[in-house]
Amino acid sequence: MAWRVAVSLETLLHQIDNRFPGRSTAFDGSIGDAAHQARGSESDHNPWFGPGIVTARDFTHDPAHGVDIQQIADELLDSRDPRIKYVIANRRIATDRAWQWGPYDGANPHDKHVHLSVVADQLCDDPGEWALPLLNGGGGGGGGGAEDGTVEFVTWGQGVNIRQAPSLGAPVVTVLQGPTRVRVGCQTVGDTVTTAGHTNDAWSFVPALGGYISNIFIDHPAAWLPDVGQC
Repeated sequence: MAWRVAVSLETLLHQIDNRFPGRSTAFDGSIGDAAHQARGSESDHNPWFGPGIVTARDFTHDPAHGVDIQQIADELLDSRDPRIKYVIANRRIATDRAWQWGPYDGANPHDKHVHLSVVADQLCDDPGEWALPLLNGGGGGGGGGAEDGTVEFVTWGQGVNIRQAPSLGAPVVTVLQGPTRVRVGCQTVGDTVTTAGHTNDAWSFVPALGGYISNIFIDHPAAWLPDVGQC
């Protein structure tokens, strides 16, 4: 079965890797092992949601390189991010309904990694950056430019392909199931796209997704996006 990890979790992975490039990944995880797979939809490490989407990721505890899982877990709770389903770390669990820690009695104490599950709906593929102070990032909700030079926009349409290059023949990196916030790094000329009575040959690179989207699917009246440089 083809599978992929929810885009929001990939965004967090990129943020952590960029902030702590020397960190250990010994206990990182996405799709589950045989024990997880036997649990079916009871484990978010299985690709049970939508078209084979894994809605959980683990991040290794490595305080020597700046990654303290308790700090990450606490900052996730403080963020109140609507994408969060639950967080587990150091024998405690917190859900999006309570935003408070409670005891966790599962077989794995989660003391070597923090576990994050995201909600099983369209929000799981929201690529907006996670607003964790440890990562020096923002929540992605305010629009405008960021310190990394990206500019936030919202896409429109369903089943929008993000491709490795600004070409209709390039491999698909991921698919946006519905309107999604994205941060654009630059834009360039690519293949001409025609849809809904509009034609455009401008494409934008979305760093968090590692690919290009045709500007025709970005909800802005101009063919070329304002305040975005050329690739």
